[in-house]
Amino acid sequence: MITRAEVAKLGALHAVEPTMLSLYLTVPPSPADLSSLTAQADELIAGAETACRAGQPVAAECRNSVREKLAPCARVSPGYTVAIFACAGSGLLEAITLPCPMPERGVLGIRPHIRPLLAALERCPADNARRAELRARRLADEILAMPPGGLAAVGLPACLAAVSAGAVQTLVVPRDGLVPGYECGRCGALSLDACGCPDWGTAPLPVPDVIEEMVSRTLEDGGEISVICDRSSPPAARLHFPVPRP
Repeated sequence: MITRAEVAKLGALHAVEPTMLSLYLTVPPSPADLSSLTAQADELIAGAETACRAGQPVAAECRNSVREKLAPCARVSPGYTVAIFACAGSGLLEAITLPCPMPERGVLGIRPHIRPLLAALERCPADNARRAELRARRLADEILAMPPGGLAAVGLPACLAAVSAGAVQTLVVPRDGLVPGYECGRCGALSLDACGCPDWGTAPLPVPDVIEEMVSRTLEDGGEISVICDRSSPPAARLHFPVPRP
Protein backbone atom coordinates (compact mmCIF):
# COMPACT_ATOMS: atom_id res chain seq x y z
CA MET A 1 0.00 0.00 0.00
CA ILE A 2 1.24 3.47 -0.83
CA THR A 3 2.61 5.55 2.06
CA ARG A 4 2.47 9.27 2.82
CA ALA A 5 6.19 9.49 2.13
CA GLU A 6 5.65 8.12 -1.36
CA VAL A 7 2.77 10.56 -1.94
CA ALA A 8 4.97 13.43 -0.79
CA LYS A 9 7.68 12.27 -3.20
CA LEU A 10 5.18 12.44 -6.04
CA GLY A 11 4.01 15.86 -4.90
CA ALA A 12 7.58 17.18 -5.01
CA LEU A 13 7.73 16.66 -8.78
CA HIS A 14 7.35 19.85 -10.76
CA ALA A 15 7.21 20.79 -14.44
CA VAL A 16 7.45 24.24 -15.98
CA GLU A 17 4.60 23.56 -18.39
CA PRO A 18 1.38 21.62 -17.58
CA THR A 19 2.71 18.27 -18.84
CA MET A 20 2.06 16.16 -15.72
CA LEU A 21 -0.86 13.84 -16.45
CA SER A 22 -2.79 12.29 -13.56
CA LEU A 23 -5.53 9.75 -14.20
CA TYR A 24 -7.85 8.10 -11.69
CA LEU A 25 -9.92 5.39 -13.33
CA THR A 26 -11.84 2.31 -12.28
CA VAL A 27 -10.59 -0.96 -13.74
CA PRO A 28 -13.39 -3.22 -15.05
CA PRO A 29 -14.01 -6.40 -13.01
CA SER A 30 -13.10 -8.51 -16.02
CA PRO A 31 -9.39 -8.35 -16.95
CA ALA A 32 -10.36 -9.18 -20.54
CA ASP A 33 -12.21 -5.88 -20.97
CA LEU A 34 -9.09 -3.88 -21.90
CA SER A 35 -10.71 -2.03 -24.81
CA SER A 36 -13.23 -0.31 -22.53
CA LEU A 37 -10.46 0.64 -20.11
CA THR A 38 -8.47 2.18 -22.98
CA ALA A 39 -11.50 4.13 -24.16
CA GLN A 40 -12.10 5.25 -20.58
CA ALA A 41 -8.52 6.52 -20.28
CA ASP A 42 -8.71 8.32 -23.63
CA GLU A 43 -11.91 10.07 -22.51
CA LEU A 44 -10.32 11.21 -19.25
CA ILE A 45 -7.23 12.46 -21.10
CA ALA A 46 -9.42 14.42 -23.53
CA GLY A 47 -11.23 15.99 -20.59
CA ALA A 48 -7.92 16.92 -18.96
CA GLU A 49 -6.78 18.61 -22.17
CA THR A 50 -10.02 20.57 -22.42
CA ALA A 51 -9.89 21.69 -18.79
CA CYS A 52 -6.26 22.81 -18.97
CA ARG A 53 -6.31 26.60 -19.30
CA ALA A 54 -3.00 26.58 -21.20
CA GLY A 55 -4.56 24.48 -23.96
CA GLN A 56 -1.75 22.00 -23.48
CA PRO A 57 -2.19 18.71 -25.39
CA VAL A 58 -0.91 15.48 -23.89
CA ALA A 59 2.26 14.40 -25.66
CA ALA A 60 1.88 11.32 -27.86
CA GLU A 61 4.71 9.62 -25.95
CA CYS A 62 2.91 10.20 -22.66
CA ARG A 63 -0.42 8.98 -24.06
CA ASN A 64 1.19 5.80 -25.41
CA SER A 65 2.95 5.14 -22.10
CA VAL A 66 -0.35 5.36 -20.25
CA ARG A 67 -1.96 2.91 -22.67
CA GLU A 68 0.91 0.46 -22.10
CA LYS A 69 0.24 0.65 -18.35
CA LEU A 70 -3.42 -0.27 -18.77
CA ALA A 71 -2.87 -3.95 -19.62
CA PRO A 72 -0.99 -4.79 -16.39
CA CYS A 73 -3.51 -2.71 -14.42
CA ALA A 74 -6.35 -4.75 -15.92
CA ARG A 75 -4.63 -7.98 -14.87
CA VAL A 76 -3.53 -6.97 -11.37
CA SER A 77 -6.27 -4.59 -10.20
CA PRO A 78 -9.68 -5.63 -11.60
CA GLY A 79 -12.49 -3.72 -9.90
CA TYR A 80 -10.15 -1.23 -8.18
CA THR A 81 -9.44 2.46 -8.71
CA VAL A 82 -6.00 2.94 -10.24
CA ALA A 83 -4.02 6.17 -10.31
CA ILE A 84 -1.64 6.62 -13.23
CA PHE A 85 0.90 9.45 -13.33
CA ALA A 86 2.85 10.19 -16.49
CA CYS A 87 5.09 12.94 -17.85
CA ALA A 88 7.23 12.41 -20.92
CA GLY A 89 9.63 15.24 -20.08
CA SER A 90 10.54 13.94 -16.62
CA GLY A 91 10.27 10.23 -17.39
CA LEU A 92 7.48 9.82 -14.84
CA LEU A 93 5.30 6.75 -15.35
CA GLU A 94 3.73 5.18 -12.29
CA ALA A 95 0.55 3.22 -11.64
CA ILE A 96 -0.84 2.89 -8.10
CA THR A 97 -3.75 0.73 -6.99
CA LEU A 98 -5.86 2.56 -4.43
CA PRO A 99 -7.22 0.68 -1.40
CA CYS A 100 -10.67 2.24 -1.79
CA PRO A 101 -12.78 3.73 -4.61
CA MET A 102 -12.21 7.32 -5.73
CA PRO A 103 -14.03 9.41 -8.36
CA GLU A 104 -12.66 9.11 -11.88
CA ARG A 105 -10.83 12.14 -13.23
CA GLY A 106 -8.05 13.29 -15.51
CA VAL A 107 -5.87 16.29 -14.61
CA LEU A 108 -3.11 17.97 -16.61
CA GLY A 109 -0.91 20.24 -14.53
CA ILE A 110 2.57 21.20 -13.41
CA ARG A 111 2.31 18.82 -10.42
CA PRO A 112 0.88 15.32 -10.04
CA HIS A 113 -2.70 15.52 -8.72
CA ILE A 114 -2.24 13.82 -5.33
CA ARG A 115 -5.24 14.95 -3.26
CA PRO A 116 -7.22 11.74 -4.01
CA LEU A 117 -4.21 9.67 -2.90
CA LEU A 118 -4.09 11.56 0.40
CA ALA A 119 -7.85 11.11 0.81
CA ALA A 120 -7.50 7.36 0.18
CA LEU A 121 -4.75 7.08 2.80
CA GLU A 122 -6.92 8.85 5.37
CA ARG A 123 -10.09 6.86 4.67
CA CYS A 124 -8.81 3.32 4.13
CA PRO A 125 -9.27 0.68 5.34
CA ALA A 126 -13.00 1.13 5.05
CA ASP A 127 -13.66 1.44 8.78
CA ASN A 128 -11.57 4.67 8.81
CA ALA A 129 -13.76 6.43 6.19
CA ARG A 130 -16.31 8.03 8.54
CA ARG A 131 -13.73 8.82 11.25
CA ALA A 132 -11.33 10.48 8.80
CA GLU A 133 -14.04 12.75 7.39
CA LEU A 134 -15.19 13.70 10.89
CA ARG A 135 -11.58 14.48 11.86
CA ALA A 136 -11.11 16.69 8.78
CA ARG A 137 -14.42 18.45 9.47
CA ARG A 138 -13.53 18.98 13.13
CA LEU A 139 -10.09 20.35 12.21
CA ALA A 140 -11.67 22.77 9.71
CA ASP A 141 -14.20 23.92 12.32
CA GLU A 142 -11.40 24.50 14.87
CA ILE A 143 -9.51 26.69 12.41
CA LEU A 144 -12.66 28.60 11.45
CA ALA A 145 -13.28 29.31 15.14
CA MET A 146 -9.80 30.79 15.72
CA PRO A 147 -9.56 34.60 15.96
CA PRO A 148 -8.72 36.37 12.68
CA GLY A 149 -5.22 37.71 12.23
CA GLY A 150 -3.68 35.06 14.46
CA LEU A 151 -2.52 31.53 13.74
CA ALA A 152 -5.28 30.73 11.26
CA ALA A 153 -5.88 31.36 7.58
CA VAL A 154 -9.36 30.85 6.12
CA GLY A 155 -10.27 31.04 2.47
CA LEU A 156 -8.20 30.59 -0.64
CA PRO A 157 -6.44 34.02 -0.78
CA ALA A 158 -5.39 33.80 2.88
CA CYS A 159 -4.17 30.23 2.49
CA LEU A 160 -2.22 31.11 -0.65
CA ALA A 161 -0.45 33.90 1.26
CA ALA A 162 0.30 31.57 4.18
CA VAL A 163 1.69 28.82 1.94
CA SER A 164 3.78 31.36 0.03
CA ALA A 165 5.26 32.51 3.35
CA GLY A 166 6.03 28.93 4.46
CA ALA A 167 3.84 29.41 7.52
CA VAL A 168 1.45 26.46 7.24
CA GLN A 169 1.43 23.80 9.93
CA THR A 170 -1.75 22.01 8.80
CA LEU A 171 -3.70 22.63 5.60
CA VAL A 172 -7.30 21.50 5.09
CA VAL A 173 -8.36 21.35 1.42
CA PRO A 174 -11.31 19.92 -0.52
CA ARG A 175 -10.68 16.64 -2.31
CA ASP A 176 -12.23 17.86 -5.56
CA GLY A 177 -12.04 20.98 -7.66
CA LEU A 178 -9.33 22.79 -9.62
CA VAL A 179 -8.59 26.51 -9.26
CA PRO A 180 -6.22 28.16 -11.77
CA GLY A 181 -3.91 30.92 -10.63
CA TYR A 182 -0.41 32.31 -10.92
CA GLU A 183 3.07 32.05 -9.43
CA CYS A 184 5.38 35.04 -9.19
CA GLY A 185 8.30 34.54 -11.56
CA ARG A 186 10.65 36.18 -9.05
CA CYS A 187 9.68 35.16 -5.49
CA GLY A 188 7.33 32.25 -6.17
CA ALA A 189 4.33 33.76 -4.36
CA LEU A 190 0.97 32.25 -5.32
CA SER A 191 -2.02 34.33 -6.32
CA LEU A 192 -5.39 34.05 -8.03
CA ASP A 193 -4.65 36.85 -10.48
CA ALA A 194 -1.69 38.06 -12.52
CA CYS A 195 -1.29 41.24 -10.43
CA GLY A 196 -1.34 39.60 -7.02
CA CYS A 197 2.31 40.07 -6.04
CA PRO A 198 4.05 43.47 -5.68
CA ASP A 199 7.39 41.71 -6.23
CA TRP A 200 6.53 40.64 -9.78
CA GLY A 201 9.32 41.87 -12.01
CA THR A 202 8.92 39.12 -14.57
CA ALA A 203 5.92 37.64 -16.29
CA PRO A 204 3.71 35.63 -13.90
CA LEU A 205 3.72 31.89 -14.43
CA PRO A 206 0.32 30.20 -14.88
CA VAL A 207 -0.52 27.51 -12.31
CA PRO A 208 -3.28 25.13 -13.48
CA ASP A 209 -4.38 24.36 -9.91
CA VAL A 210 -3.24 26.48 -6.97
CA ILE A 211 -4.86 24.07 -4.50
CA GLU A 212 -2.60 21.25 -5.66
CA GLU A 213 0.36 23.64 -5.57
CA MET A 214 -0.48 24.52 -1.96
CA VAL A 215 -0.64 20.84 -1.05
CA SER A 216 2.75 20.07 -2.59
CA ARG A 217 4.46 23.08 -1.06
CA THR A 218 3.02 22.38 2.39
CA LEU A 219 4.31 18.81 2.25
CA GLU A 220 7.72 20.04 1.09
CA ASP A 221 7.82 22.40 4.10
CA GLY A 222 7.04 19.54 6.48
CA GLY A 223 3.39 20.47 7.06
CA GLU A 224 0.37 18.18 7.23
CA ILE A 225 -2.54 17.87 4.82
CA SER A 226 -6.10 16.96 5.67
CA VAL A 227 -8.48 16.33 2.76
CA ILE A 228 -12.19 16.98 3.18
CA CYS A 229 -14.90 15.68 0.84
CA ASP A 230 -17.17 18.71 1.30
CA ARG A 231 -16.46 20.99 -1.67
CA SER A 232 -18.32 23.87 -0.01
CA SER A 233 -15.79 24.00 2.82
CA PRO A 234 -13.16 26.72 2.18
CA PRO A 235 -9.45 25.91 2.37
CA ALA A 236 -8.18 26.57 5.87
CA ALA A 237 -4.79 26.43 7.57
CA ARG A 238 -3.32 26.37 11.04
CA LEU A 239 -0.12 28.43 11.01
CA HIS A 240 3.28 28.42 12.67
CA PHE A 241 3.26 32.22 12.75
CA PRO A 242 0.84 35.00 11.73
CA VAL A 243 0.79 36.12 8.10
CA PRO A 244 -0.64 39.49 7.02
CA ARG A 245 -3.98 39.09 5.27
CA PRO A 246 -3.84 39.72 1.50
